[in-house]
Amino acid sequence: MNSDWLKSRPVKYLFLSSRLLLGAVFVLAGADKLFHPGEFAGIISNYQILPDHLVNIAAVVLPWLETLVGLLILAGWWLPGALALADSLLIVFLVALGLAAARGIDIDCGCFSLNPTGAPNFVWYLSRDLFFLLLGGAVTAQTLIRSSGNQRVPETT
Repeated sequence: MNSDWLKSRPVKYLFLSSRLLLGAVFVLAGADKLFHPGEFAGIISNYQILPDHLVNIAAVVLPWLETLVGLLILAGWWLPGALALADSLLIVFLVALGLAAARGIDIDCGCFSLNPTGAPNFVWYLSRDLFFLLLGGAVTAQTLIRSSGNQRVPETT
């Protein structure tokens, strides 16, 4: 497969800006939660998905994981693994939001802020997270295509 189009300047800028946007999303999502694990534990508990003994662990680990994944994506380090983890987290977030909406649980998602600013809008939350997942999938696909294009195939005689 010819990947010369991946080397064009517009595609490089699109890839870079998409990667930076995705990394920033994860850093911003984790930032407020890092300093307020108690409030975040309350939000996680409101989803009614995890057993009580796992809520505090998730409230401590998840913000660090989001922030670390975001920083790795921003820096461009270990991209295939960081992007796979980001995409996996986005799928988990979409499932959690979908389950809450399907069960009629009226909660603020706690995605970027721990302070509810109004009535929960699940359509907005789901649409936004789906966009982030599509963005993550596109950046992942381009990263994998680029990395496979950089490998040399041994010549046979």
